[in-house]
Amino acid sequence: MPIYEFKCEDCCHEFERLVFGRDEVVECPKCRGKDVHRLMSTCAFKTDSGFTPASGSFGCSSCSSSSCAGCH
Repeated sequence: MPIYEFKCEDCCHEFERLVFGRDEVVECPKCRGKDVHRLMSTCAFKTDSGFTPASGSFGCSSCSSSSCAGCH
């Protein structure tokens, strides 16, 4: 059951949501709008030294760090 990032087209609010099924209706927690789109996000794996991006060459989409260990 993955956690996805979404953006509401009505109010531009970005949020995360645990999605249990492919057909689950996702609505914005801020305005309750149903015009939401899933965003592309990076995947990271937790290691003994912290979080490592899946590709190993870039950090989170919201920062310019080369490692998620500085953010998380």
